[in-house]
Amino acid sequence: MNSEDWESICNRCGKCCYEKVDLGGGQIIYTKEPCVHLDTKTNLCKVYETRHIVEPDCIALTENLVRSLNWLPPDCAYLEHVRMQDTIAAVNIAKEKIRKKRNNKGNKRRK
Repeated sequence: MNSEDWESICNRCGKCCYEKVDLGGGQIIYTKEPCVHLDTKTNLCKVYETRHIVEPDCIALTENLVRSLNWLPPDCAYLEHVRMQDTIAAVNIAKEKIRKKRNNKGNKRRK
C-alpha cells in the first residue's frame, strides 16, 4: 500500500492529536488539550507536511506501529483497517491449513 492509500484510511477524527495521559495497565485518558497545530474545526493538522520537523513528538503511523500502540482510540480507522487485514490474513492461513490437511488425507488414501 502506498502512502497516499494509507493516508486515505484516516477518518480525520483528530483524536490522536490530543494530549493523552497513560495511567498504566493499558488505561489511557484523552485530555481536552489538542496539539497546538491541530485545527479543531476541521481536525486537520495546520503543518501536516512538515509536522515531524515542527513537532518532533508527532509520529507517523504505520501498519506495524498501529499494531503496537495502546493509545489509539478503539474507533480509529487505522486500527480498524489493521484489525481487518490481520483477520483476513488469519482466515487465509486457516483455509490454507485446511486445504493442506485435506490434500494430505487424500494422498494417504491413494497409497
